[in-house]
Amino acid sequence: MSKKLFVEIVSPEREVWAGEGDMVIAKTVDGEIGVQPGHLPVLALLSQDAVVRVLGARETGEVRAAAHGGFVSVTGEGRVSILAETAELAEDVDVDRARTALSSAAEEGDNDALGRARSRLRAAGEDVA
Repeated sequence: MSKKLFVEIVSPEREVWAGEGDMVIAKTVDGEIGVQPGHLPVLALLSQDAVVRVLGARETGEVRAAAHGGFVSVTGEGRVSILAETAELAEDVDVDRARTALSSAAEEGDNDALGRARSRLRAAGEDVA
């Protein structure tokens, strides 16, 4: 059994990130899921305002990404695929733009846009109600 997971975060436009990690935490429609090496295969729906965390990745020890809609797929071989409608790494989030999008979505009552803005801000480490 491998001691690391191979994780990929992809959207229809591009591969956002791929690499190894010790654990993946993602928000699904049924609640948070934590995946470590040896996890049973699973397919789950990502929440519309998900933040995906890959612990034990990179020099910083963590990769965070905003992921809006899509799936989490875990294979028995230690591969975790985050297949999102949209995805963005935390360091790529423009916080001011995301806050503006949050305000606009709230005013317009656009729950889809509201979820995207919230997940982007949470991934960037910002507090969101």
